[in-house]
Amino acid sequence: MEEKRTLIETFLPVEEISAEAKKEKLGNAKPARSMLHYWWTRKPLIASRATVLGALLPENYDINDFKKLLYLNKDKRSHNYNLKKSEYEKIRKYSYELWDTESPTIMDPFAGGGSIPFEALRMGCNVIANDYNPVSYLILKGSLEFPLKYKEKLLKDVSDGLKWIFDKSYNELKDFYPKYENKDVAAYIHAWVVKCPDCGLKNPLVGQWSLSRKKKIFLDPYIEGNIVKFKIKTGDAVPDGTVKRGNAKCIKCGNVIKNDIIKKEIFENNEEILLALVLLDKNGKSYVLPDKTNIDALEESKKFLEKHWDLLIKEDLIPLEEMPEGEVPTYRYLKYWYRILNPRQLILFSSLIRYIRLYSSNLNKDDEYKRAVIISMSFILGKHIDYNCRSTSWHRLNQQIAHALTTRRPSMFWDHSEVNPFVKSSGTLIGMINDINKALKYSVEKLESNTNILIENKSITELELNTPIIVTDPPYFDDVQYAELSEFFYVFEKRALKNIIKLPLEIQKSEDLSVGKKRSKDVFEHLFNVSCQKMNSLLTENGILIMYFAHSSVKAWDFVVNSLRTAKFRITATWPIHTENPNNPLSRGNASIMSSIVIVARKRKEDKTGYIEEIKGDVEEHLKARLQEFWDYGLRGADITVSAMGATLDILTQYSEIKSYTGEMTVKDILELVEIYVVEYILEKFLKNSESLDSPTRFYTYCRLSELDGMSFDTANLISKSLSIDLKLLESSGNISSITKGSKKGIKILKFDEREDIEVKNLIDAVQLGMLAYDKGGMREFESVLADIPYSQGEIFNILESFQHLESGDPEKQIALQILGKSADLIPEKGQTTFD
Repeated sequence: MEEKRTLIETFLPVEEISAEAKKEKLGNAKPARSMLHYWWTRKPLIASRATVLGALLPENYDINDFKKLLYLNKDKRSHNYNLKKSEYEKIRKYSYELWDTESPTIMDPFAGGGSIPFEALRMGCNVIANDYNPVSYLILKGSLEFPLKYKEKLLKDVSDGLKWIFDKSYNELKDFYPKYENKDVAAYIHAWVVKCPDCGLKNPLVGQWSLSRKKKIFLDPYIEGNIVKFKIKTGDAVPDGTVKRGNAKCIKCGNVIKNDIIKKEIFENNEEILLALVLLDKNGKSYVLPDKTNIDALEESKKFLEKHWDLLIKEDLIPLEEMPEGEVPTYRYLKYWYRILNPRQLILFSSLIRYIRLYSSNLNKDDEYKRAVIISMSFILGKHIDYNCRSTSWHRLNQQIAHALTTRRPSMFWDHSEVNPFVKSSGTLIGMINDINKALKYSVEKLESNTNILIENKSITELELNTPIIVTDPPYFDDVQYAELSEFFYVFEKRALKNIIKLPLEIQKSEDLSVGKKRSKDVFEHLFNVSCQKMNSLLTENGILIMYFAHSSVKAWDFVVNSLRTAKFRITATWPIHTENPNNPLSRGNASIMSSIVIVARKRKEDKTGYIEEIKGDVEEHLKARLQEFWDYGLRGADITVSAMGATLDILTQYSEIKSYTGEMTVKDILELVEIYVVEYILEKFLKNSESLDSPTRFYTYCRLSELDGMSFDTANLISKSLSIDLKLLESSGNISSITKGSKKGIKILKFDEREDIEVKNLIDAVQLGMLAYDKGGMREFESVLADIPYSQGEIFNILESFQHLESGDPEKQIALQILGKSADLIPEKGQTTFD
């Protein structure tokens, strides 16, 4: 079959797809299928649909009709719309012309949460979905295969089964969750307790005493005898917590309790205190100190667990496995998975597991269908553990449970929350059951096409079936340790399914595509290279690979370029699509960008040698054409840099071997030059004679014009290196400040009104000093400052002119406009004009 180019190799409406993807990631707009089970990374369905559809249609397909098939710019989010029968027929016709079949097989060897296979099924394709992780395998089964095969019948039987389990558990355990003065308790706030080695006081470990920031309710501790007691108060005088950076301060004697002592006390004594109850009131939530009835119920749960411990162990209802050292922060304090639950929670989860097994044994269905029902029901364990364990916390502003994987891994919280599973509130079983029912219903309604799916649980190296199209989102090497972290779910779910489906005793880790405690960077790189080579062998001769990649590191891109080249791929197109949740970029660690690059590749059929010195010119010319395109897409900061790096792949992967005349220049050098091209492009777009500006001013104006007021350290370092300036120098000069959020580090760009005692060491200092003077005393003060600084009015006004293009409401834009004597409505839209 001759190679026929696809639409995705020539066109993708990235701006409209990105706008839709941003909306899809937020709040209630998320597809209900994500409610079935937590998974760390899920590509937006619109992005998945666009990349799949772009591979099924020819390069000359009508662009406007393509957008219609994506259902962009509708009242609802695009994922809510199914294709019409006539649209299916049209896609089948063009698929046949491209791939010699109406339903080509699409493979995703790293299927994860299943967004790509889900949309491939909706587009009428046959699908092979694989993941090495057994939790992902179960999610793929539950969200793709079972709804596609069993339809509404599955919905009813799963719903009935979950209701049966809920009722049985409630009748057995309701006495452990008593009311408070005839009001339901929604949640319990606990704290670990450690004894002060100096005075002997048993101290509650509390990060913050606030109960509700919205209502200004907090706990106020005091000492009576040698016991810490509490009052509930309102107001702003919230006392400081007792723990900071892992060390505690004794409430009584004020001495520091070192972290080593805390670890030992928690591990050996396992002692907690119940601080407060969250009640369901007519007017919302209220807070009270625990009464005797609720304290007694906790004590009864401890006695019950101790009495039945041996039986629970014998029935394999308690997860005795060790947590993975180094990947799960709670390991240092708790070590074993069962200790992530308090006694009452352990009883609850052992009861849920037992009743799932019992329901299975009583279910009079054929084995294959029984597996579908019970696996779907078992997701209640994964859903609930995320909201009801010692790694959950109370969200003081929203007054609800913050789930354990808010930080992407179960963390150690000194004060932590427990939910009452049997009431209607955040994180309870009632809500989880509703979520599962909604997720299954969504999949049943959306997977209408008559297609086939094969779901595998293998290493990519074990896959054998050939396919014309691979669309995949492989793991990023420093993002999530899936093998270790998914044990959080697996140790519970596998126990419920032990007689239903054959699963490994533990999650295999040797070929997990991530860097973990036992998998070095070298191991990851070897596995990634092997994976690229395997994907090449899995593709038919004229097949196409579509791969997502997102990273701001030059090293990461250098590695990907060389991996694809070594695997004999050539890049035919790259597209930047906004795929990540638009939260604080510091929360995403090293991959601190919100866009993914969609890499489109084919097999390279001939060897070709190039010289890096000559290729450099091709890259520069290619980038100049594409940077304006990226800017028009709305890409800024690290996103536009990463897109530029992706664009270089088009050139670099055409060669099987890249040499150098001097033996000095490398692919990495080319990618580092890309950073410089991007910075120069943006500065030249808005500033006159930008090349003559000093480095701190170039850094500051680039970041501000790129909408990078706060960023991860890696992103800041990437920019500073391209401008040959040290971040430490910028911080010491007062242009930036450091940010720390947990283990993540970043920087904040300091605007004129966020700086104190500005000392003029560079042009941006002079500009900000002038803006500060204007803000305080108007034009006279501004002109007075100008008279005393070693910069001309032209240099100052050059920077002020560029600040016109900052976002609306920005304080530096407002001051700049006032100094320039301009009105905001006279300023063109950002990107509309340039200085020639």
